[in-house]
Amino acid sequence: MPAPLLSIIIPVYNEEKTVEATVRQFAALTIPHEVIVSDSRSKDGTFAIAKRCADKAIQTARWDTPGVSHGRNNGAKAAVGEYLVFLDSGDEILDPDAFFTTALSFFEKNPRLVGLTVRIEVDPRFRTASDWFIFELMNIWFVLLNNVFRVGIAAGKFQMVKADAFRRVGGFSERLPAGEDIDFFRRLGTTGKTHITWKLRVLHSGRRFHQLGAWKTLYRWIKNGLSVWIFKKSADAGWQPIR
Repeated sequence: MPAPLLSIIIPVYNEEKTVEATVRQFAALTIPHEVIVSDSRSKDGTFAIAKRCADKAIQTARWDTPGVSHGRNNGAKAAVGEYLVFLDSGDEILDPDAFFTTALSFFEKNPRLVGLTVRIEVDPRFRTASDWFIFELMNIWFVLLNNVFRVGIAAGKFQMVKADAFRRVGGFSERLPAGEDIDFFRRLGTTGKTHITWKLRVLHSGRRFHQLGAWKTLYRWIKNGLSVWIFKKSADAGWQPIR
């Protein structure tokens, strides 16, 4: 049986410094896949770069409201894969072939699995002690909720979902300027099983932590997560882009 197609969706806004490297890390991936860059009308060279290196490069229409949720949903509309993989620009997956072979094995072993996430870590080249502590705490919390209490939760830096389940829950809420990733995975978890595996990890630069401050960023994560969870709305008006 041939391997299922992966649609790797990368929402971007003014990411000309990171988008090409994010896309090209999948150049040697042997599992059938497509890389879709979904641009929210960037003001720099992001879209031109994406058109050059991605399989598909799409842009938010003038009549639509740009944002990360719309970017992900717009990318999903263009996707033809059985599985949708959402990443942020600047995320890094070491050895994509081994990574996605393992990821797919979780879905193959459990037909009820609709969403998978992994450990999120700051790249060791840039990691501080605060980074390590906070992300270890977050990853453990995600293990408890997904794997023990069966409540879906995941950060937008890596979410791998069945395409039919994504469409069944209506994708990401475009009315939430923050906490939309948590809201989506929570709703996804009501349709089947979600899981986080400690075997796999995604690296990122930690640029928001380092510019805004680790503890301030953590506070805003918790505040928005709880607000979305309890009141179904974001506590903040959104995140200021960090470039």
